[in-house]
Amino acid sequence: MISLCILFFAVSPADALDVRLDVFGNANLDDTIDEEDIAYVKDIMKGSAETTELADANYDQEVDEEDIAQIERIINGTESSLTFIDIFGDAETVNKPINHVAALGYIGPQLLRLIGAEDRMLPVVGPDYSNYPVFWGEMSQWHSVGNTPPDVDFEHILSLSPDAVQTNLEFLNYANDAGRKMKEEFRRNLPEIPLICLNAREPEHTSATVLIYGYIFDEEEKARDFAAWHNETYNRIKKISDQIPEEDKPEVLFNSHELGTKYTAGGSRYDQSLKLAGARNLIDKIVKEDSPFYGKTSVDVEPEWVMEQNPEYIFTSYLNPNSKAGFETEDVSGAAESVQAISNQTEFSELDATKNDNVYYISNFLVGGGGLNPIGAAYLGKLLHPEEFEEINPDELLREYLAFYSTETEPKGVFLYPSLEERV
Repeated sequence: MISLCILFFAVSPADALDVRLDVFGNANLDDTIDEEDIAYVKDIMKGSAETTELADANYDQEVDEEDIAQIERIINGTESSLTFIDIFGDAETVNKPINHVAALGYIGPQLLRLIGAEDRMLPVVGPDYSNYPVFWGEMSQWHSVGNTPPDVDFEHILSLSPDAVQTNLEFLNYANDAGRKMKEEFRRNLPEIPLICLNAREPEHTSATVLIYGYIFDEEEKARDFAAWHNETYNRIKKISDQIPEEDKPEVLFNSHELGTKYTAGGSRYDQSLKLAGARNLIDKIVKEDSPFYGKTSVDVEPEWVMEQNPEYIFTSYLNPNSKAGFETEDVSGAAESVQAISNQTEFSELDATKNDNVYYISNFLVGGGGLNPIGAAYLGKLLHPEEFEEINPDELLREYLAFYSTETEPKGVFLYPSLEERV
């Protein structure tokens, strides 16, 4: 028996997916739980290997024979509980199997659909999906219980007796004290119900999150298939943008949730799409990594600052609540309205972006998370660097993504306006 006194120890070269599976039992800290983890725990017990954070498979603060037994159960799919690390760095335990989950996230339900776990979802959602019947299908008619405490109908959730609750604490903006207070409120109002708080939005975390979901919902193979596709797609696009000289990357701004002069900061899911596409985010000049605004999707700046910076491109994913775009329609009028609202701002009439007609709408579906960000980056990359992204086909990538869904969703809609074809 060995007491756990060494945590967060880095082991081994990069694994096949270049991500770590943050599930207890992954003793050698690679991307899966297999016989190699059993061998590693045995080496720990013999004193020939360092104790790792995840070697304590049954999470009892000791590394011993019981951990080998738990790893065997995980491999065989017979474990009665599973412990993983969530977005806050907390160890959370779920009881297995999970047959009924209340999925309250904006994006988390997409990941459940991608791994074939939609049949485990109870007929409730956090946000109101009624404006998105094409993309969300039957889920667009489900009862909305809210997703941000205190505006959550906890009583209704409890009445459904879920095995677990997937919260909307699913992106880095919530991985702070404010987000932790929300998690505590979920815990107080949903006692004894395991909480799932995993990053479903920032693309650099998507593959790792999907792998964890695979183990939680006993869909390891489907999860691994999608994680491998996402990892390959992300790295393929990143390799292209990394090779573009910094001075050749245009300086841009991105409106996400509203128009005006509020733009996304570095570290956010929107910013990551911009960087993957080979762009420089002008907000990086005033919001550094140590800033409390880093990772925010909306940072307010003065119009004078925007005019001084003179962005080459301005992008927005904002859409009038009464308009449609994305998967929901092939009518471009809603997207055109957003573009015109920016272009028609009097103080921006002399911006290079405006004068050169380089103001664009991109669907929030493609840059908001759920594994779609590399596809959004592919559309933007084709626009910004057509030669470098010549071999990338965003439409085909979107078809490949949608093929992971069990329900058929056509890759039709308004995803970029003006479209790439209009700019040829």
